[in-house]
Amino acid sequence: MLRRMATLLGGSLSGQLVTIAAAFALTRLYTPEAFAHLEMFALATGLAAVLGTGKYEQALMLPKVDSEARVLFAAGQRAVGALVLVVLGLTIATASWVSEQYELEHWWSIACGLPLFCALAAHTRLLEYWHHRATSAGRVATAQAAGPLASEGVKLALAGPMSTTGLVWGTATGIAVRWGVMRRGLNGLIHETRAWHQVKDDGVLAAYRDYPTWVLAGSAMNRLAQWLHVLLIGATLGPILLGMMGLARRMVMQPLSLLATSAAPVLFQGSTEVEDGAPLRRLFLQALAAFGTVSLLVGAAVFSAPDHTTAWLFGEAWRGAMDVVRILTPWFVLNFMTAGLGALFHRVRKLRWITWLDGLHLLAVAVGWYLGTVRPEWFGGGEWGALIGIVWAKCGYYLLNLAVLVTAVMRHGK
Repeated sequence: MLRRMATLLGGSLSGQLVTIAAAFALTRLYTPEAFAHLEMFALATGLAAVLGTGKYEQALMLPKVDSEARVLFAAGQRAVGALVLVVLGLTIATASWVSEQYELEHWWSIACGLPLFCALAAHTRLLEYWHHRATSAGRVATAQAAGPLASEGVKLALAGPMSTTGLVWGTATGIAVRWGVMRRGLNGLIHETRAWHQVKDDGVLAAYRDYPTWVLAGSAMNRLAQWLHVLLIGATLGPILLGMMGLARRMVMQPLSLLATSAAPVLFQGSTEVEDGAPLRRLFLQALAAFGTVSLLVGAAVFSAPDHTTAWLFGEAWRGAMDVVRILTPWFVLNFMTAGLGALFHRVRKLRWITWLDGLHLLAVAVGWYLGTVRPEWFGGGEWGALIGIVWAKCGYYLLNLAVLVTAVMRHGK
C-alpha cells in the first residue's frame, strides 16, 4: 500500500509543481474577474465529478470478484449519461441568470461546454477508482501529472486572445487530458459495460443500493456545503472577492484536495486488506497522524507568511488576497483530513452516518452564513462577517466529523 501511495504522491506532486509554477505568471496575466469565471466553472465540474457517477465508484472496491464490480461500473456509466441530460437542462435554464447575478460577462459561452466537461469529470472519477481496484497506481499518477501540465500550458497560451475565459478553457483541457489518460487500457471494459442490458446483475445492484441512495444524498449535501460559499458570497460581494477566494483555493485547497483524493482510495483499498480490530485501528491511527502532520505544516506556513506574500508572489492586484487565504486555511486543512480519512466510513460500513453528517454540514454552513450576515460583529465585523461565519461553522463540523470517525473505527470489530 505504501508503494502505491508513494507513486500517487509522486504524480500529484508533479502536477501541483506545474500548477504552482504557472500561478506566478497566470495571476499577472489574468484579472480577479477571470478567476471568478474559473471558480464558477470549478463549482459545476466539481459537483458533477462527485455526484455524476451515482456514487457507484466508491462501491467498486468492495466486491471480491470482477464480475460484480463490472455491474457497478456499468451502473456508474449509466449515471454519467443521465448527468449529461441534467446538466444540459440546468444550463439552458440558468446560464443567463448566473451571468447577470454574478457579473460573469462571458458565462454563456462557458456554459455551452458544461455538459461535455461535467461528463468527462464524472467518468474520469469512475475510471480512476477502477484503476485503484486493479492497483494500477502508475496510470492514476500519470493522469495526475499530465492533466495539470496540459491545463496550465493552455492557460498561458490563451492569456492574450481569451483574457477572461482562458483559465476556464485551460482547466477544461486538463479535464479532457486526464480522462484520456485514465481511459487508456480500459476500452474493453468501457465498451463491454456500455451495453448495460447485457451485463448480468444477479442482485449486485440491490446489494449496494445504499450507494445511489444514502451515499449519493449525503454527497450532494456535502458538495453543496463545500461550494455554498461561492454561491452566497459571490452573489453579495462580487467577482473580485470571488476571484480572491479562487486564488486561495488554488494555492492551498486544490493541492491538498488532490493529495487527499489520491490517497483516500489507496487507504480504502489497504483497509480492505487488513483484518478488523487492532490491525484496522493501527492503520487508521497511522493515517490520522500523517494527515494531521501535513495539515499542521500547511497551517503554520500560511499563518507565518508576511502580509504582502500574495502581492509579492502574484502581483499587486492580489495584495488583499492574503487575508482571504488566512481566513480560509483552517477550513482547507480540516477538509483535507476528513476527505482523506473519510473512506474509512465505507470500510466500517457506516454509510448512513455519512448521510447524517453531510446533512449536518449543509445545515452548519447555512447557519454560519446567516449568523455572519445578521451578526457580523460576532465574527470581527466588516463585510467579511458572512465568510468568517461559514469558515467557523465548517471547522466545527469537520472536528465533529473526525471525532465520529475515530469513534466508529475504534469500536469496529470489538
